[in-house]
Amino acid sequence: MRRRLGFLLAGALMVAACGGGATATPQPSPSVAPSPTDIYTQTSAPSEAASLAPAASVEPTTPAGGTTYTVKKGDFMVTIAKELGVTVAALKAANPTVDPTKMRIGSVLIIPPK
Repeated sequence: MRRRLGFLLAGALMVAACGGGATATPQPSPSVAPSPTDIYTQTSAPSEAASLAPAASVEPTTPAGGTTYTVKKGDFMVTIAKELGVTVAALKAANPTVDPTKMRIGSVLIIPPK
């Protein structure tokens, strides 16, 4: 009997130490209505000084005396340079935006004159 009373007392102390039994559910705080903003008001038209940038050309411009080459499956910049008789450095300089490790089939390279 004493043992049961001890367990009961220990359990009651633990419950009391942890905050007791059930607590009341807190009431939600009243929400604050957002103030109206001016995002829906009409703004004046942009000035005519602002203009669109010219459209970029899709085809590369061929330098004087140069040609273009379309990348095929299995092509590497080194093999293209050897095949066309130009140095890899010249081929890279003519195509500064092309990463030799990420060339895609169908990409058009500018081949500099020999």
